[in-house]
Amino acid sequence: MKRAGVENGGRAEDTPPAVCMLVTDFDAATGGLQKTSRFLLRGLNGRGGRTYVLARNYHGRPRDEVQDGTVVHRSPVLSRMLPALNSLAYIVDSLWWLARNRRHYGVIHCQQMYGPAMVGLIAKKLLRKPVFVALHMSGETLGEVANARRLPLAGFRMRQYRGVDRWVALSTEMEGEIHTLGVDPEQVAIIPNGTVLPAETAFDPDVRRRHREALGLAHPKVAVFSGRLSWEKGLDVLLRAWKLLSRRHPDAHLLILGEGVPHRNVEPELRALHGDLGLEGTVHFLGHVSNVGEYLLASDAYVLPTRSEGLSCALVEAMAAGAAIVTTNIPANLDIIRDGDTGLLVNTDDPEGLAAALARIFDSPPLGEALGRAAREKAERDLSVESMTSQYADLYSSIVASK
Repeated sequence: MKRAGVENGGRAEDTPPAVCMLVTDFDAATGGLQKTSRFLLRGLNGRGGRTYVLARNYHGRPRDEVQDGTVVHRSPVLSRMLPALNSLAYIVDSLWWLARNRRHYGVIHCQQMYGPAMVGLIAKKLLRKPVFVALHMSGETLGEVANARRLPLAGFRMRQYRGVDRWVALSTEMEGEIHTLGVDPEQVAIIPNGTVLPAETAFDPDVRRRHREALGLAHPKVAVFSGRLSWEKGLDVLLRAWKLLSRRHPDAHLLILGEGVPHRNVEPELRALHGDLGLEGTVHFLGHVSNVGEYLLASDAYVLPTRSEGLSCALVEAMAAGAAIVTTNIPANLDIIRDGDTGLLVNTDDPEGLAAALARIFDSPPLGEALGRAAREKAERDLSVESMTSQYADLYSSIVASK
């Protein structure tokens, strides 16, 4: 495993090279990829860098604008019913922008292996710009490498990926998937998602009490889930686990923060299961909220029963808040959670194990405090926006210098 850092040839205090980021959907209100992209761009801008974004205009935003110091250009979405037409419009429009503005940026950073990577690699051949590709999903079902092999023209795509100058993975599992493409290990760096570290922490009882009062939560015990309501998050398992937990802790309440999204939306099924299990009094669907951090600081536990992740931004945020974490032992989580230290790990699709782990935290406040404190320390060391920005800036600088 190779982690990015100053040994790769860059210095965090130097002004980073100008970067043009290609990302399909930059403007979605929710989503780890969008949140991470915005954090990284702000971090680079804060170091004096110049940043640009090329995206699709899914949300009716201005075609061109400056957002938090980043120049954003959006290609038109011509038809919701014809995705291939939108892809073609994105490729043509982005290549035209990259050619016209080629003197303003030094690195092309592609978020995901799909359309952005194809645009970046065509631009590399035409404009001789170095190309980074950062992956955000792993696994056989949802992973980018697996899905790229199933896309039309897969053989052509695989050959083009050989032109990528540097790959970025979020986890060791994702790194291994990139290696199956025949990529030299020296071309792959692991950079985990970073987040903003709040000034307060959930393991402080006074902080929890104050935030519960501010949020109007009168519940004696509170667990929080945050994220999209999709199949891979394992929320059906969580509801079944909560039914078991409620027999032992009837005063415990679960707050589900988030909503269904167009892809893999299971919110209707979850609400039906919620009713079938009789959980109306103890499990609360709060929908999309803009102040997730306040709920984390009010929680006794953060729970993520996920079946598959690249590296969950919601999990990283919970660690930064110092929450006591219960999650699954999937490979991506194993990179940042050590069982019994920075969180409690359970098997996927195991409601009994999930209920038992949550009960341990509710039964022992000192255990929850210790888990939260260790999670916060891990976040301070490795999962801050500053750490993520430094590692990317180092990589940009090293590849530009080598070219």
